[in-house]
Amino acid sequence: MKITAENINMETAIGNYHDALSQIIRRKAVGPNGSRNLERKDLDIIIPALQSDEVSMTTKAVFIASVIIQQKNQLEKDLLEAWRHWRYTVPDTLSNFFFTDPDTRFSTILHKVLQRKDLSVKEASSAISYLLDDDIPNYQKGVLLIGQRLKRETFMENKTFLQSFRKAIDIQEVDVPLLVDLADPYDGFRRYPIYTPFIAATLASIGFPTYCHGLSEVAPKYGDTIHKVLKLAGKDPYKDSTSVAKDIENRSIGWGYVDQSVYFPNMHKQLGLRDKIIKRTFLATLEKLLHPLRASEGTNYMVAGYVHSHYRQELANLLELQKSLDKVLVVKGMEGSTQIDFRKDSKPVLVQLGNHMDQEVRAFPIEYSQDEWDQQPSLAEYVLETGTAALKGEHNAARAILTHQVSQLISGFEPIALDDARNKVVNVIESGRALQHWDNGSK
Repeated sequence: MKITAENINMETAIGNYHDALSQIIRRKAVGPNGSRNLERKDLDIIIPALQSDEVSMTTKAVFIASVIIQQKNQLEKDLLEAWRHWRYTVPDTLSNFFFTDPDTRFSTILHKVLQRKDLSVKEASSAISYLLDDDIPNYQKGVLLIGQRLKRETFMENKTFLQSFRKAIDIQEVDVPLLVDLADPYDGFRRYPIYTPFIAATLASIGFPTYCHGLSEVAPKYGDTIHKVLKLAGKDPYKDSTSVAKDIENRSIGWGYVDQSVYFPNMHKQLGLRDKIIKRTFLATLEKLLHPLRASEGTNYMVAGYVHSHYRQELANLLELQKSLDKVLVVKGMEGSTQIDFRKDSKPVLVQLGNHMDQEVRAFPIEYSQDEWDQQPSLAEYVLETGTAALKGEHNAARAILTHQVSQLISGFEPIALDDARNKVVNVIESGRALQHWDNGSK
């Protein structure tokens, strides 16, 4: 049956149109595989939602782009045909954008993405310039981000996106012989306590200056973040990069945190946009790899985490090309963090001088309670409480995780036996040195 004005229920009461359309986007905008086709009952949500002022233009554009890009059943083909001719069901701005010839350079790039075509290096670089441009409408930025997710970014596109972002950030040099970058996902954690700021302080207390970076929270995960842990601890997550560098150079501190709002404000402005896209995009993959603080004359290490297996090689390949990094350890982390999953064997990849070397990390027996973690109203508060207790000498799960993580990182980067690395961690905790570094940092 063809879709016409007469056979759509235009008066259906949906309630919250944004949430209703968002649920459909979550089913439809999955990626090249796993997308679910629309059903006729969805039309009672889609048509009113596209007309509703409750739903942002960006979310509407993301939905329409998903229908255009994904494999279509007959209902979706009919819906697209209706949109082309029965235009008042789609806002004029979007109708003109999607169903007429492109009239700007950026819209030409976007129409190429809508056809599932890969971008050239020049086009991909331009796309990032447009993404960071305040004068570009958010709905067009949303089409770029969801379109790349749905067609799947090529390695060349991701490489170009990453290089373009790196050129756009304010890089701060740090005068230390060695600097470790803990590149955690900016969307945070919701299932497991991630102790990254405590790991940074502990590494610093052993003689490995370290920093971490992120932001307060970001869609669609809205997890607990390093930023939130620091704020709860009474520390300052908004310190400027110069001050953070001085903290790292100070041997009694040796660690720090720099927020995206500080080192990359143009990216930080896109937080509202990301909320309206509903799905995770390549921004979440690449923003953690930007390496905003760098040892000016020394050695630079990075630890980067992943969840899904295909990211293991992709991250290694991307980071192999970054000349500012001397060594990179790519690990299968808990919720994609840099915190190695202690519950199972894993094979991190050490990237050095263009070589990829597989390493082995054995599962480590740590007593923990997933039920306890699941019942926490705030994992950020839990991380602060248990991490501080661990550095004060309590033999809790946090201490075991810290000891395991830091010793694995040290022995992964340096020619130090794992047992010797573990002894170093135990010594700085038991002596109170790690706690002093934690207390002194990010004030």
